[in-house]
Formats: sequence, C-alpha cells, structure tokens
Amino acid sequence: MDYPNSVPSAGLVNGRFVDEDLITGKPGSLIPASWGNGVTQELINVIQAAGLTASEAKVDQLLTALRGSRLFATASQFDNSQTVATTGFVARSGVQFSGLTSFATSTVLTAAHVGGMVSFYSAAPVTATMPVLGVAGNASTLHVINLGTGALTINPAANERIISSNNTVGSLLLGIGDSAQLIRVGTDWRLYGGSVSDRYASAHSGAFGDAGYQRFASGNIEQWGYGSTDANGDVYVTFPISFPVAFSSLVATHVGGDGAMVLLYGGSATKQGCRLRVRNYLGQSSAGWSVNYFAKGY
Repeated sequence: MDYPNSVPSAGLVNGRFVDEDLITGKPGSLIPASWGNGVTQELINVIQAAGLTASEAKVDQLLTALRGSRLFATASQFDNSQTVATTGFVARSGVQFSGLTSFATSTVLTAAHVGGMVSFYSAAPVTATMPVLGVAGNASTLHVINLGTGALTINPAANERIISSNNTVGSLLLGIGDSAQLIRVGTDWRLYGGSVSDRYASAHSGAFGDAGYQRFASGNIEQWGYGSTDANGDVYVTFPISFPVAFSSLVATHVGGDGAMVLLYGGSATKQGCRLRVRNYLGQSSAGWSVNYFAKGY
C-alpha cells in the first residue's frame, strides 16, 4: 500500500495529502476511490485473516485481530529467522521449559524432549539415552533429573559424546535427587549445570578409594590414605594432592591386633606430606605396621 502518487488529480504535495488553504485559495488533496478502497481492503484482509467478520459498527477489530491467535503461527523449534516469536516458541527456546516428561523405565530421548525437562522415577537402575545431535539445533538444552531411588545413567546416542564441564568424556551417573543440565555445542552434548556438574568443578573435585581427597567450596580440602612403618617405625606420607596453601591437621590410627600410638613427627608436615612415628604401649616399633590417616588443609 502507498500514497496515490500515480493519480495526478489527487493533489499530493511532496507525495503526501495536504489540506485546503482558504487564504490562498489552494485546493486540498483528493482521496481517489481506488486509494480509499485499497486502504480499507488492507485492513479488512487482516481482520478476516484473524477469523473475524468486518463490521462498520466496530472500531476495534484491527486491534482485536492483532491480539488474536489466528494471525501468528509458531515457528519450528530451531527456527532462527526474523519470524515473529509467539509465546509457544519462546516457551520452547529455554526461557521456559518446553515441557515436562516423566519416565519410570529406561528411555531413548527424542527431539520432542529437547528444550524441556525430563524426570525419571524408578527404584531400579535405569538409563536415559540422549537425542541424536541431528535433531537438536546448536545451543539447544535438555534438563534431566533423577527423582527415583535407583541410579540414573545418561548415555549419548551411538557414536556421539557427552563431555563434562572439565572435558571428561563419558556417561553421567545421577544419584537420588541429582540433576544434569546439558547443552548441544557443535558435535557434542556438554554438561554445563545441575548438581552432578559439581563433581567436575575444581571447587568440588575429588578422588575416591583407599587413598583420596575431596575439595569443598570453602577452599578446605580433606585427604586420606594409608601407609606402613619402616624398620624405624616411621611412616612417610605423601598426600594424594598437594594442599594449595597449607596443611592444618591430621588424625592417624594404627591398624592391627594390638594398641599403638601414632604421632605426627614435629616439623615434618608440609603441603605435600608428613612423617608419622608409630610405637606400641611398650615404646617398641617394628616394620610393616599399618596406619590409616585423615588430613585437612586448604
């Protein structure tokens, strides 16, 4: 639609309508029937597209049409064009979850779950297989939560990968109440949030076993391990990791069939380890006596 520039008798000035000037006697612009009909039809087209019937008695039909549900279609989930975003599209784009689906058994997830939250509730161990990357747009997200009492393992689709926040590649194991937030980045699903991501963050990292450590968000670190005495009854302990700032305390116990004292040798403690001395109640020592220790530092 445009001004009737092609109609000379319309009397446009600089391409626009002007009023009559009574002082100079200059006539005002005329509105050609074709132009008036065109403007009216443009508006009627919008009103009718919204499913309304045009009425001379109503003056709010255009606004009603624009606020209705018939004019704007929700684009496909991964559309990145200049199409107007409906609330349905926004809900699927991460501002809101696109939906919540619950499963009680092992399930292969699909494109329908991308952008939403998926929960599992099972007393037995179950698995969730991620959607194939080809059905999810780049930066698409998926939130998974374990509401059951059995462990939940999140696996990638065949020949694809899940990468944790510290670049560890492999499946994710969710315990009771654990959650995982994943995002498609290029050719991988990446863990970027949820309670399970804490296991891979430097502030919460750890190693488990007979010798191991655990970091805490406060900066404190706990370490544990074991050792055996040498011929002098001493145990030279090397911590699983070096304390970044300082060693603070240690508790150690003798493991055996009789009582023994375990002492931290004065001045031996460093960020990397310490020296322990083991004596029985008679003050005797021997090689091969076992000791378990628990150290703290930061």
